[in-house]
Amino acid sequence: MSTVLKKLTWEDIKDLPESHGRTELVDGELVVSPTPSLRHQTICDRLAAVLGDYVHHRGLGHFFGRPVHVILSEHVHYEPDLCFIANDRRLELDSPYFEGAPDLIIEVISESNRSHDTVVKFRDYERFGVREYWIVDPREEHIRVFVREGGAYRTLGVFSRGEPVRSHVLEGVTLDPAAVF
Repeated sequence: MSTVLKKLTWEDIKDLPESHGRTELVDGELVVSPTPSLRHQTICDRLAAVLGDYVHHRGLGHFFGRPVHVILSEHVHYEPDLCFIANDRRLELDSPYFEGAPDLIIEVISESNRSHDTVVKFRDYERFGVREYWIVDPREEHIRVFVREGGAYRTLGVFSRGEPVRSHVLEGVTLDPAAVF
C-alpha cells in the first residue's frame, strides 16, 4: 500500500500555534525551526536598530526586525529574520502575512541548519524575485550580499569588520559588520 503525501499550503498551517517555533513551507513540506540562540537574536536586534532607523528616517517603506510571514507561492512560505518592503509595494499592515517577494531579506545563519539559509532559502528567494538577499554569518563574522539581476543572484560583496556593507536596495546605507558582531 502506498501513501500519498499532500503538499501543504499557507491555509493548512496559518492557524498553527506560534509557540512551537518558526513554521515555514519548503515546496509544501512543513519545516519547524527552534527558537534561535541569544547571539542570533542579538545580531538581529542590532541589524534592526540600524537598518530600521535608516528606512524610517528616509521614508523608504517598512522594515521588519522580527520574523514576518512571507508567502512566495502556494507551497513556499518563510519567516525571514528581517525584511524590507519598499513604499511602492502594496502592503496591508493589518494582515498577518505579506504575499510576494520582499525587496530585501536578511537571514542570520543558525549553526543547526546552515544549509537551509545558504542553499534552500537562497534558491527560493532567487527564484521568487527577492531583489536583495543578505546572509549574515556569525561564525565567520561577515555579511554576504546578493543582488538579483536577470533572474539570478550575483554577489555584490562579502563584508567583514571595517568594510561597510553596500546595498542596491538600501542605497547609501552605512553598516560596519563590527557593529553587528
